Amino acid sequence: MVSEEEIQQLKSENELLQIQLQDITEMINVREEEIELLRKKADYAVMLQSTLDGNLEQISQMQQFIGDEQRKLVGAAKREAAMEDEIVQSIQMEKEFYDIREKYESSKAALHDLDNELAETSGMYRQLATCMSRIAELESNLEIAQLENQYMKEELEALRKIVQNPFNPE
Repeated sequence: MVSEEEIQQLKSENELLQIQLQDITEMINVREEEIELLRKKADYAVMLQSTLDGNLEQISQMQQFIGDEQRKLVGAAKREAAMEDEIVQSIQMEKEFYDIREKYESSKAALHDLDNELAETSGMYRQLATCMSRIAELESNLEIAQLENQYMKEELEALRKIVQNPFNPE
């Protein structure tokens, strides 16, 4: 049989083993808590990774959206510049139109003045023609009068000679 000392020793070893078992159990519990904590951290890391992936996807979509908006903005700026050019050309054409219209009105007034001057000149030429005709008539009458006057002078001279010398007719 087993002696008391052996039983004591077995009890003592048993107590030691139970203490060691408790220590190991506590260590296992601590390790399980650490493992549970690590699992939670891993789950949290997975969740963070998923969130990060989602955020990265959103950032990518936002970058694509921003790129699209920038292209639209560039297109709008080009359209705006083209419209500004068109407006400037339109304003320039309108200015040229007003300049041409002003020149037209000025030319029209000058033409009206020329028409008036032409009518006046035409009237003056008619008057001049009438005057020239009248001058020619008067010159002709003057010549006739001068010829008659000459003839009368000659007759007068002849009559004077007769009157001065009534008996010697030449």
